[in-house]
Amino acid sequence: MSSNKKSDPKENMVHFNARIEGINYDVLDELVGYAVRRAQLSIYEDFGAALAAEDITPQRFSSLVIIGNNPGISQTRLAEVMGIARSGVVSIIDRFEETGLVERQASGDRRSYNLHLTREGQKQLKRYKKAVKDHDDRITGALTATEKQQLKSLLRKICLRTEME
Repeated sequence: MSSNKKSDPKENMVHFNARIEGINYDVLDELVGYAVRRAQLSIYEDFGAALAAEDITPQRFSSLVIIGNNPGISQTRLAEVMGIARSGVVSIIDRFEETGLVERQASGDRRSYNLHLTREGQKQLKRYKKAVKDHDDRITGALTATEKQQLKSLLRKICLRTEME
């Protein structure tokens, strides 16, 4: 017997507890990378809960933002910007094309396509941006505006440092 009822994506989510009482974390408490990863897991969980009904992940959202602000970007360039394999971008774009958010346009190279948001894609991205900004305000609610800027600056420094090596 099958049910036509759609399952709620939130039902299948495992709640991430960043700190479990009674656990000795030893050297992990001293590691910046560990702290960043724990924060990332908490942030992704909140993002997923906030946008579950939209079926938008951080990666999909970022892709839409990059395409929207860089009309005509190639799939290869998008993969480079996103730091993912080209096949991963193809999968994302296939999904966006199916839902009418993005269209591929032929470029001078028959192996490459230029990407553009459709009108529907522009409309949806506007909604997603609002939801993501609300999410970001919620997860950083304990920080002052100065602390938010500091945190972003410090994380950029870490990224630049690892790119230089």
